[in-house]
Amino acid sequence: MAVVYLNGRYVQAERAKVSAFDRGFSYGDGLFETIRAYAGWVFSLERHLARLKKGADQIGIPFEGDVDEWRKLMGELLRRNCLQDADASLRLTVTRGPDVLGSLLPPDAPASPTLLLVAKPLDVGIAQRQQVGIGAVTVYWGTPFNPLRIKSLDYLYNMLAMAQAHREGVEEALFVATDGTIIEGTTSNVFSVSKGVLTTPSEDSGLLPGITREVVIELAKKEGLIFREAPLPLQDLLASEEAFLTGSLKEIMPLVTVDGRTIGTGNPGPVTQHLQKCYRAAVEKERAQVGARYKSPHPTFRKGGHGGI
Repeated sequence: MAVVYLNGRYVQAERAKVSAFDRGFSYGDGLFETIRAYAGWVFSLERHLARLKKGADQIGIPFEGDVDEWRKLMGELLRRNCLQDADASLRLTVTRGPDVLGSLLPPDAPASPTLLLVAKPLDVGIAQRQQVGIGAVTVYWGTPFNPLRIKSLDYLYNMLAMAQAHREGVEEALFVATDGTIIEGTTSNVFSVSKGVLTTPSEDSGLLPGITREVVIELAKKEGLIFREAPLPLQDLLASEEAFLTGSLKEIMPLVTVDGRTIGTGNPGPVTQHLQKCYRAAVEKERAQVGARYKSPHPTFRKGGHGGI
């Protein structure tokens, strides 16, 4: 029976209750992060919390992004769900809390925003897809409206595009701007390799700067790859030698077809495979360097305590 963390307490999932007037439910007034855990180790947690904290500050939702406390709390939630020895996904959601003024923002930030943390087993198909690659379709919806570059709860367009991709028998949809350039996937950032150059769209394109995208850029530079952030026309992506997508759960996922057209050889390319290995090495390096500090299975969390189950 699943356990979640809600507003300072661990509770059985079916008993977890959020106000019917919560602004996250009514207006999408909130943010979230999806994070991958590797046998209990939560990777890039500091980056995820920093992005969530930055977004919360931008829209006026109080959020404490203490890495040590959240790592212990997440470790405990994984343990309570018997996921401490398995690959898992964590979703941390923060909303402004219950509605007090209708659609208007309250004059002062609420003292207690809604905090929800959920842990689930990782999709077992991810590892297989990493070996063979996935397909995508394009969706011409222009630049997604995300001027603050935040990961808000307003994911309707992304999910509709994803549903279209699944209807067409592929795993992802790519947003294409009116000028014909790639922006991002519904849950991923896009990279291509052509003539030895690794290219990804810049933040100016309107994309959400992904945490895995950031890590991969750092790894590419460290490995001495020729790298650039620049507009990526759809035709250039289709003509590339290889391509891949990045996301916290999918890590580095080879992209082998777009709109039914084969990318490169139709198989994961050498640059993609090399970066996949580098990424896993980065996970293990972080675990080795930082993990020894987090051995206790009993966390302490200042705000709200750890009542419940």
